[in-house]
Amino acid sequence: MRHHLYWKKLPSRTFISKNQRRAQGFKPSKERLTLHVCSDLSGSLMIKSMIINRSSNPRVMKNINKTRLPVFWRSNKKAWITQDLFKDWFYNCFIPAVETYTMEKILYFKVLLVLDNAGCHNIELGHPNVKIVFFPPLTARH
Repeated sequence: MRHHLYWKKLPSRTFISKNQRRAQGFKPSKERLTLHVCSDLSGSLMIKSMIINRSSNPRVMKNINKTRLPVFWRSNKKAWITQDLFKDWFYNCFIPAVETYTMEKILYFKVLLVLDNAGCHNIELGHPNVKIVFFPPLTARH
């Protein structure tokens, strides 16, 4: 599941006159980050969420080791998930977490990963114990 978070965005409706397009002195912010979350159906396994920010090293996180964060921190110019970022998350976050979980629970590592049909997911991800299926178009949006 993917979500875009516009944390500085103004409300879409304001109390301004009809002939004004926006309140004076306020420009809508387009700054955002993408949050990619994944869990098993029961919620007993929460895979580390991936956060995609525009900056790989924002000023507020200047001296923070991002590998120690409780999220899988990545960045790109538009703060969107790309095929490369999704592949990185799949092999370096999803697979190790599921392998560890199944070993701890003494389960067979055979999983079904259900994804929306976003372009970033439209890549070949080969793993013998993971079957990927996609939601029908327009069923997993927002």
